[in-house]
Amino acid sequence: LFAGILMASGPVFAQSESSGESSSGGAGSGDLLIELTGSPFNTGGGLLNFSEFRTRFFLNDIMAVRLGIAMNLDNTQTTPDVVVNNSSYSIMPGFEYHLVNEGAFRAYGAADLMVGHRIANYSSSTGPSVVGAASIPSSPTAFISNRGYFQLGARVSAGVEYHFNSRFYIGGEVGFQYIYQKNAEVSVDGELWQESTTDNFGFLTTANSIKIGFKFLNF
Repeated sequence: LFAGILMASGPVFAQSESSGESSSGGAGSGDLLIELTGSPFNTGGGLLNFSEFRTRFFLNDIMAVRLGIAMNLDNTQTTPDVVVNNSSYSIMPGFEYHLVNEGAFRAYGAADLMVGHRIANYSSSTGPSVVGAASIPSSPTAFISNRGYFQLGARVSAGVEYHFNSRFYIGGEVGFQYIYQKNAEVSVDGELWQESTTDNFGFLTTANSIKIGFKFLNF
């Protein structure tokens, strides 16, 4: 995916080169950047957990607005008669203030709003079907881990990045996020088993501890 974006953006690179480069640091006023973020922690044996696809637009040399999107489409036929939907997405608009802008190196603080939704259903043509969870609950009082939800929260982060040239950069972020979560009602064959509940939690996040990006164009 990332390689395809790079190839498709080649003509755009050439066009913006002719209009002049940004200020020092490889990014400046009017620049639109695209990046992918991930984490090497808790990968389950993989190399990297993908976290967000993010765009950033620099209002000037030290301030930028950004939009992150995370999505997991998981609609799977587990057996001939069972389809499990456990899909989720998050949208994260935010703002960056760059505290250090020294040549190729940048350090910044960021704040994001977070809106998320998970759709969870278990559909069977021969047995019980569940709305609001991706599995059959063992009892009406049992804890359900794969429940649907709606989330609303906020995140504050500190990040650094290094620009190898006027186009490409690597970096990382760590942050703290606080989430309000409303869990979906769970029904089995149309009968309500568990009513909606709410959770509140905050935690340190390293989901964006690695990021790779490039300048897409300059306005």
